[in-house]
Amino acid sequence: MGAGLLAVSGAGFATLAILAKLAYAQGMRLLEILDLRFGGAALILIIFLLVRRTRVYFGFRRTLPLLLLGVVGYAVQASLYVGALQRIPASVCALLLYSYPAFVALLDWAVNRRRPTRMEWLAMGLALAGVVLTSGRIGPVSTLDRLGVALVLCSAAWYAGFILASSRVIPRAGSLVGTAWITLGAFCTFTILGALTGELPTELTASRASIMLAMVVFSTILPIGTFMAGMVRVGPTAAALLSTLEPAFTVLLAAVFLREALAPAQIVGGALVLAAVVLLSLPQPEPKPVPGR
Repeated sequence: MGAGLLAVSGAGFATLAILAKLAYAQGMRLLEILDLRFGGAALILIIFLLVRRTRVYFGFRRTLPLLLLGVVGYAVQASLYVGALQRIPASVCALLLYSYPAFVALLDWAVNRRRPTRMEWLAMGLALAGVVLTSGRIGPVSTLDRLGVALVLCSAAWYAGFILASSRVIPRAGSLVGTAWITLGAFCTFTILGALTGELPTELTASRASIMLAMVVFSTILPIGTFMAGMVRVGPTAAALLSTLEPAFTVLLAAVFLREALAPAQIVGGALVLAAVVLLSLPQPEPKPVPGR
C-alpha cells in the first residue's frame, strides 16, 4: 500500500515539469506560478476538510510545525534549486537533487539511529544509476560551476531534512491536514516574495487557469498527500527511494505530451528505478537501531 501511494506521488510530481512548461509558454512567471499553485492547493484542501468536519487546528504548539514545514521547508529548498538552475544544466540539477534519498538515509541513521538495510542500500544504488541514465548527458564534470553544484546539493540535503521532519509531524495530524498546512505555509512565503519582487499573479486567462488548476490538483494536492500517507507507512528512507520514480515518469510524460525523444538509455534508467521500487516492495526485516553511546 505504501509503495503504491508513493508511486502515485511520483507520477503526480512528474506532471509538474510538463505543466510548468505549458505555464511558461503562456507567459507566466516563476513566483506567479508558485503562488497560485500552493494558494489553490491550500484553499481546496481547507474547504474539503471543513466540509468533512475534519479537525484542522490542534493548538498553536502542534500546528505551528506543520505551517513551518511549508514556510521554511518548501521555500528554502525551491530557492536553492532555482539558484542552481541558473548556474548549471537542468539535467545535472535533476541528477544531483536525487541524491537526497542518500541524505535521508544518513540523517535517519544519525538522528533516529536507524541503520538502512542491505536491501535499501542496494535499492539506493539502483535508483541513483537509474536517475543518471534518465537525466541524459550531463557533460564534463570539470566544467560545472562549483557554486551551482553546492546549491543543488544543499537543496537535496534541505529536502532530506524536510522529509525527516515531516515523518515526525505528519502522523499526528494526518496526511491531508498536514498537506493543507504545508501548502498554506508555502503560499504565505511565495506571496511575500511575489509582493517584494512584483511577481504576484495579475491576469488569469482561461488557458492559464486551466493549467494552474491541473497543477494544483495533479502536481500538488495528489503527490504531496500521497507522499505523506506513503511515508507514514514505509518510513522516510524508503519513501525517499520510492520517490525516485518521478524522473522516470517525467521523461515518459514528456515523450507522450511534449513529443520529446525517449533515448534507449532513459528506458534502461527507468527500468533500474522500477527495479529499486520492486526491491523495496518485498518483505524486509526490520532494521536494527544503532545502540546509543
